[in-house]
Amino acid sequence: MATHLIGTPWLPSLKGAILVLEDVGEAPYRVDRMLTQWRSAGLLQHLAGVACGRFSWAEDVILPGDFTMEEILEERLGDLGIPLVLNLPVGHGQPNQALPLGAQAQLDGNHDLLSLVV
Repeated sequence: MATHLIGTPWLPSLKGAILVLEDVGEAPYRVDRMLTQWRSAGLLQHLAGVACGRFSWAEDVILPGDFTMEEILEERLGDLGIPLVLNLPVGHGQPNQALPLGAQAQLDGNHDLLSLVV
């Protein structure tokens, strides 16, 4: 959904933000395409970090030899020089830990933790 906001006045400034991504129903190759668009649009350069929740898709859209979702996320996001945490318990599925939009948070890439600052 957020990819469709690129180039519109409704995409908020991401400078200094922790971008949280998760998705349901998109195959890894489609997520790769979306993240390539984010990179090409210059939207990932000023982030403080990227936190990835769950991604799920129909297994029959994956062919032998395709990249895994984790490989895609690491390839597209791992060279930004900022913390990257994968497989957080956020997004669709159980347990589902809600994240308040715009809250202050810390992302610890060494310990794979996303913490709200209160």
